[in-house]
Amino acid sequence: MKLIIILLSFSSLIFANINMRITPNSNFSSLTQKEISDVYLGKRTTIKGVKVIPLDDDNYYTEFYQTIVKKNPKQLRAYWIGEMSKSKRKPPKKYSISEIESMIQKNYVFISYSAGVLKKSRKLNIK
Repeated sequence: MKLIIILLSFSSLIFANINMRITPNSNFSSLTQKEISDVYLGKRTTIKGVKVIPLDDDNYYTEFYQTIVKKNPKQLRAYWIGEMSKSKRKPPKKYSISEIESMIQKNYVFISYSAGVLKKSRKLNIK
């Protein structure tokens, strides 16, 4: 399986400038905000033909969803309650930054975000 790791890295807590990160061997250099949102809401499991598994950063969960997905925690809970009752889709699991980096080293296929710099990644632009 082709290894593609997509990582979102926020440059500040204000989230005025959201930076995406991706592994050097990926076959694309940008994503739309909608593509990212759709992956995190379980509406799609691939990006440009590459299967990705979304991971939530437990420290920046609220800021990410309000900024990128445009849902507050209450809206997100309601969304996932509805999705889990009518399908087998589940929300992404929350991890610490060290857990995310550890999983990356095990060659999983991910999309994630963090306020810190994540190892083994390159910049990915948001369209």
